[in-house]
Amino acid sequence: MEAILHNLGIDPGALILQGIGFILMFLILKKFVFGHIGAALEARKNDIQERMDKLEADQKELDRLQEEVRQRLTEIELEAKSRIQTAIDQANAERDKLMAQAHQDSDRELEKARQTIQREKNLAVADLRSQVGDIAMQIAERVLNNALDAAQHQKVIDELIEQLPTSNE
Repeated sequence: MEAILHNLGIDPGALILQGIGFILMFLILKKFVFGHIGAALEARKNDIQERMDKLEADQKELDRLQEEVRQRLTEIELEAKSRIQTAIDQANAERDKLMAQAHQDSDRELEKARQTIQREKNLAVADLRSQVGDIAMQIAERVLNNALDAAQHQKVIDELIEQLPTSNE
């Protein structure tokens, strides 16, 4: 076998020495390096797992906060709608109140105007009766060609006024 190894260019002593060196090197690396690398890898694995757990917890907290925000926005929207409706109702009530007040005011003004018109009408009728009485006296004087004294004059006017139609007609 030594001849086969020698033909292949392999020195059996060097091969054994290299095998022993490899085993020694492996044992040294295992004791000093692989343990540290394994511990570093395990620490890194644990760190990554902790970060993933924290990210998951943060995502759950974010989802919870988003849901709270959605609920609060819904509550705010409902409250705003309620306030708007209340304001609309109050405005409508105020409008109705103002309309009723305006209607009452216009009714009062209309009644005042009617009363003023009636007074003016009565004054005009009285003035007209007086003027008609004066005109009638003037016509009567001309017809009779004599003047009436004041008492006769007043008596004729009163008679003519009684014959005139009343202001209600």
